[in-house]
Amino acid sequence: MRASITLALVAACAGPDVAPPAAPPPQPKPIAAALIDAMPPDAPAAASPEVWLRGNTHVHAKPSGDSREPIPNVIAWYEQHGYDFIALTDHNRVSEVDAGTTRGQAWVRAPQSGLIVLSGIELTHNPADCVPKGDDKCRIHVNGIGVTGRPDAKLEWAERRSNQRVDMYNAAIVATRALGGSLVQINHPNWHWGMTPEVMTEIARRGARLVEIANSQFGIWNAGDKDHPSVETIWDAALANGVELWGVASDDAHDYAADGSGKYPAGGGWIMVKAHRDPQAILDALYAGRFYASTGVTLARAEADADELVVEVAPDTSNTYTISFIENGKVVATVNGPSGRRQVPRTGYVRAVVTRDDGKKAWVQPVRRN
Repeated sequence: MRASITLALVAACAGPDVAPPAAPPPQPKPIAAALIDAMPPDAPAAASPEVWLRGNTHVHAKPSGDSREPIPNVIAWYEQHGYDFIALTDHNRVSEVDAGTTRGQAWVRAPQSGLIVLSGIELTHNPADCVPKGDDKCRIHVNGIGVTGRPDAKLEWAERRSNQRVDMYNAAIVATRALGGSLVQINHPNWHWGMTPEVMTEIARRGARLVEIANSQFGIWNAGDKDHPSVETIWDAALANGVELWGVASDDAHDYAADGSGKYPAGGGWIMVKAHRDPQAILDALYAGRFYASTGVTLARAEADADELVVEVAPDTSNTYTISFIENGKVVATVNGPSGRRQVPRTGYVRAVVTRDDGKKAWVQPVRRN
């Protein structure tokens, strides 16, 4: 995100296949402009001060088909665990909290207190093959967040005429826009491999704004292996190409047992957004990158100050921390302590990763000069 330096603060309603455009579509306008007509007259006012809000942009409930948990139970779990908002992203459908009451809005629940629920959809396509090739499977999963459309059933959106990953991802971006959304998130991009810096760069140029760098259900895939780069490495390469793409941590939850059991349990990763407690303000902050990603580390500051990126761990902790500053894909400084700062380079970007002594992390978004 940009400041005087630029800062990104601190992972079937049947329809025809969507053909990719002949040329990359123009970048979407800011969410505040894209969704202004969808705001109801009684939308919560953004009069409260900006605060850190804990949220998750990748959440599943029973309508997904691979979760047994009813939506009210999912909402209750996140409320009980101190979250301020989630995006409900069921597979190929836009689920509602109260059916028929939120058409045309970018959220499905916005109480004066309690959990805000942004509308969303995980556009899910599992073709047999795609290029670049990974292993023997291909997975194209993309979240559309803050969509205003409400298909009555499962959405058929996938690109089936091309085996190119860029075309398949582009179909998801087009589908998100057709649903009235501008906020596109690339989910677990390394799953079954095949993601490359070139593909990530191109789909960011076509409109993807968020990428899961730490999906808690896909730890092995996030990290890469001897033959495949990590998601962070691919993200850095895309950032080096000049795109604005913000890194997300998520739990991709499907299971909500009190004891944390289940194949895809909740609570492993989240984001902390600096915004008013208002759904539109949260969407705008996500689009602008005013947030950091976390698997357990809490920050007090993650911001541009003059020409420096400043990072401070929240006080009242007995843990120890290491702050790594990454400049244009390379670690250029390491601070052993709870705070650090790094000058923003004249070209390219700098970001930071905070690692706690128990291995938990926080990722600060890339900062660039104007």
